[in-house]
Amino acid sequence: MGKRSWGPRKCWNISISHRAITTLASIATLASLPWIAGCTGMVDAQNKTGQSAIQVLPASVNFGSTGVGKKVSHPASVTNTGTTNVTLTQAVVSSTDFSISGLQFPLTIQAGQKANFTVWFKGSKAGTSKGKLHFKGNSDSDAPDPVDLTGTAEDSKPNLDLSSSSHDFGKVTVNGIATAALTLANSGTASLNISKISVTGATFSAAAIKLPAAVPAGGTVALKLTFSPKTAGNYSGDVAVTSDDPDKPNQTVTLTGVGTTEAVGTLTVSPAALSFSNVKVGSSASAVTTVRNTGTGNVTLSQIKTSSTAFSATGIAAPVLLVPGESLALTVKFSPTASGTTSGNISLVNSQGGITGVSVSGAATQPVQAGLTVSPGNINFGNVVANLTNTQTVQISNPGAASVQITAANITGTSFGTSGLSAPLTLNAGQSHTFNVEFNPKAAGASTGSLTLVSNAPNSPSTITLSGAGIAAGLTLSVNPSSVSFGNVAANTTASRNVTVTNSGNSSVAISSITLTGAKFLLSGGSAVTLTPSQSITLSVQFTPATAGAASGSISIVSNATGSPASVPVSGTGVVQVQHSVALAWNASASAAGYNVYRSGASGSGYVRINSSLDTALSYNDSTVQSGQTYFYVTTAVDSAGGESAFSSEASANIP
Repeated sequence: MGKRSWGPRKCWNISISHRAITTLASIATLASLPWIAGCTGMVDAQNKTGQSAIQVLPASVNFGSTGVGKKVSHPASVTNTGTTNVTLTQAVVSSTDFSISGLQFPLTIQAGQKANFTVWFKGSKAGTSKGKLHFKGNSDSDAPDPVDLTGTAEDSKPNLDLSSSSHDFGKVTVNGIATAALTLANSGTASLNISKISVTGATFSAAAIKLPAAVPAGGTVALKLTFSPKTAGNYSGDVAVTSDDPDKPNQTVTLTGVGTTEAVGTLTVSPAALSFSNVKVGSSASAVTTVRNTGTGNVTLSQIKTSSTAFSATGIAAPVLLVPGESLALTVKFSPTASGTTSGNISLVNSQGGITGVSVSGAATQPVQAGLTVSPGNINFGNVVANLTNTQTVQISNPGAASVQITAANITGTSFGTSGLSAPLTLNAGQSHTFNVEFNPKAAGASTGSLTLVSNAPNSPSTITLSGAGIAAGLTLSVNPSSVSFGNVAANTTASRNVTVTNSGNSSVAISSITLTGAKFLLSGGSAVTLTPSQSITLSVQFTPATAGAASGSISIVSNATGSPASVPVSGTGVVQVQHSVALAWNASASAAGYNVYRSGASGSGYVRINSSLDTALSYNDSTVQSGQTYFYVTTAVDSAGGESAFSSEASANIP
């Protein structure tokens, strides 16, 4: 029966008690009425269909703002809240800027169960897009209410973020080298073009990035900074980056450092830049960097600070002392709370005032029902000696509720390879897998490549950019001190000196023998050994002259290093100490039972008695004098009752 039309009626109040609305009879009576009209209007109860048991959450999706042509996602679910199974036959989206994935039709949802899916937005032009998502079922009662969809696309533009605005290298030994990394991240929605990178300050430099360099949206590149003072003093400079960032085309990072002749520790990290990509909001990814003391003295890592709450560092409990050559592992975790690109810096503060930075960047996305996360998203192996292999660990994870199958792993770049990864590989929901990416350059020069993982995930393919530079092997040893002089050493005594031998190159050095010439010298600590870069050994040299006279010798260090053998001259002089004594004599005193003898290093005061018991003779021999000193003497007479006279007149003796 159709709706009935009624004229205006007066308003009235309807009062229904709690008891009435809880009885089946009352409900049946109300349902039989064709209408109930009141002050608020009219409700037609006869033709209204019942609410569908299928519900979609969320009921509306607003994607916010994103770049034109950039595809973003939002998780959703469709739930059967009824008591019988429901079959959905189709999903229709009213706008081509929106789409869904993760469902196959016809879709039967059992009572009390739900199916997860993903809603996507990709704005084809600038402006706000609106649409509706409709599900259709076998009957009209099976169809849920439509889902409102809204998204805004903005004109794409790049945005350059630097991981730090300044860097202090702290104290660095003259002719030593300290390094740091600066991450250049593009957090915009369009590709960023870097046209110029310049460094001021003679002691500072930056590893070349091939310019112009294009950084894709959400991508990063790492710039290696170096400080190598040639003389002691304070140094300052800066590195300037020019790009097509419309808001910040010119950005500058201030550089400072102190050159010193002291033996100081230097903290370095490898890799100095960590990048995380495709990490889902609410999850996390980790990577490890190695902290090493490459200096010549001890250094205390006093504090670890992070510039962004999205990053955290564990594995090292500061403060901690690192001796030369010692290394520790620092684990960095990226835990995003919002989608987008985040960059920052982890500062390792040392006791000498310097800061070693680990540049970090991460790209976070909203979680999807089925997907593949890869961390890190790009790998910079830095400098690797030709024909040696540097390995970095990659973690792939499936944060979704459905399995993901990796069907192919394609790698480009002749110097790159993988281990521990074979396709096809299936990752179940929540499962992770780790494997290694290797860089083995055959010659000096920069190398680039990529690793592409092809899967059935919505975000396939997943690509890791690879870069590194091969460098020639440097086989060098440094010896400190370069010569050993013992000076004067008394005959039949032993003096010792230490000599430190350090691998100052970038490749392992094999020492085949360490020998010492010179009959009066003795060497310990020298044997055949292989030193890794920055590793040291300590030699002990002893000089024991039997007679007076000059002696010389030489330490010879034979190795495969350039300039072998290294020679360290050794010299010393044996001396025989001459024993001196002072003979004292005085006139007798008639009433004296004995005499005391006093000595001082200054005339007229400070006298100290030097005879252990009363001297009954009229003389005394002082054999405790030393060469190069002048002594002043007085005597007193002591009677039998113990009474002591005043000091006699003073006598002096000059010992040659």
